[in-house]
Amino acid sequence: MTGEKGDAFWEEGSFAETTGSDDMEKKMRTFGMKHDEEMNFSCKKCKKEISAHNNDWHDGMCDDCFDAAHFPEEQDAHGKTHGKNANV
Repeated sequence: MTGEKGDAFWEEGSFAETTGSDDMEKKMRTFGMKHDEEMNFSCKKCKKEISAHNNDWHDGMCDDCFDAAHFPEEQDAHGKTHGKNANV
C-alpha cells in the first residue's frame, strides 16, 4: 500500500507483533484488563512491576519503557525523559 495513509503504517515508532492462534487466545484474556490488574510481571527494561496486559500487549514493558522504545518522537515532543535518572 502506498500513499500518505499506507506509508504512515510503517513509520518509525509503530509497534506490531505476530502471534499464532494459540497465543492469541491466551493474550485476548488480558486485552481488556486495566493497567493495574494481575500485577505479576516485571518490565523487561526497568524491572518495574507491570500488569498481565502490559506483559502481553506492551512487549513485556511498563508504559514508560514501551513508549520510549516504540514512540520516542512523542516522548520528545512532550518533553518526557525516561531512564534511571529521569524524573518520571
